[in-house]
Formats: sequence, C-alpha cells, structure tokens
Amino acid sequence: MKVKYMPNAFSIARIVLCIPLAILALRPEPLDLLYIIIFAAAGVTDAIDGQLARRLKDAKSELGATLDSIADICLVCIIVFAIMPNMDVWPWLRISYICVLLFKIVVSTAIGFIKFKEFLSLHTISFKLLIVILFTYPILYYFVGPGTFINAFSTGIIICGILIVIEEILIILMSDKPYRNVKSILHVKAENEAAAAQSV
Repeated sequence: MKVKYMPNAFSIARIVLCIPLAILALRPEPLDLLYIIIFAAAGVTDAIDGQLARRLKDAKSELGATLDSIADICLVCIIVFAIMPNMDVWPWLRISYICVLLFKIVVSTAIGFIKFKEFLSLHTISFKLLIVILFTYPILYYFVGPGTFINAFSTGIIICGILIVIEEILIILMSDKPYRNVKSILHVKAENEAAAAQSV
C-alpha cells in the first residue's frame, strides 16, 4: 500500500470496526472491557487518519474526506443506536441524540446536496471537537457509571451538537463552493475570496 493511502485505510478500519460494535451490543451486558477496547480502537483511527492526511504528501483527497465523514457518522450511529440503549441515562437523552443525528444527516446533508449536487459533510474544528467529546462519552460512562454527572455531560453534548449542525448549515448556505475542510463559519469569507481569485 502506498503511504499516501494510509489515512483512507484508517477511515475504512473505523467503518469496519463498527460492525463488531453493532453485533456485540446485542449481548445481555455489552458494555464490558472488550467492548470499550474495540470502541477505543475505532476512536483512535479518527485521530490517526486526520494527522496522516495533514502530514503526508498528496494524502488529502475528496475520497479521503468522504470516507472520513462516513466513518464519523458510522461511529456516531454506533453510540446512538448501539451503546446508548444499554446506558442508564435519562430516556429523553436517547431521543434527543437521534433527533440531532437526523438533523445532521437529513437537513445539513440535504442542503449540501441540493446546493452542490454532492454528498457534503464538513470537517470544521467544532465538529471534530464534538466527535472527540462524543467518543469519550461511552468510555467515561464505563468508568464513572450512571448518575447526574453523566446525564449532565450528555445534555451538554446535545446542546453543542445542535449549535454545530446549525453552524454547518450556515456555512453551506454562505459558501460558493463545497469547502469540506473549512475551519469555521468565520473562515467562509476567506474561502470564497480565495476561490474567486483562483477562477480569475
């Protein structure tokens, strides 16, 4: 395998690891040490693929960005549909996570597809930070257990998720082109100016 394809390999590995995570979640007591180790391995691939894509020559690509987005969504789906049903948290939190996930997948993705005629999921700083925090959630639950703290932590994630999806929608609406790697809504103007300068 060429070195420049390694980030894509880690993204694919994250997608593949979601399969045993989904299957193992069907056990009577799924959230054991084995499950957390596999989940942690899936999360680590998220950190590795991004770092490699930035550091390796010619490693960044449209395919890589799409694979990374799909892998992120797969891992979030595992948290929402496989892990959370086995967690002792407030029931409305599970519903809220599903609503935010659908808001992200359906509304944001639909707007991007309608405007740019392609699958679009942005890699903003806030979204990547949310993925990191969301990744720590099941691990934190494993060590801390159920209670007020984990419910409050989960509520904070939901609020941040709503704000981040709103930011993504606004970025798409403000963008002249599909900027997958735009850092934040504050960088859209500069991206538009750079794209306009290149087209002259």
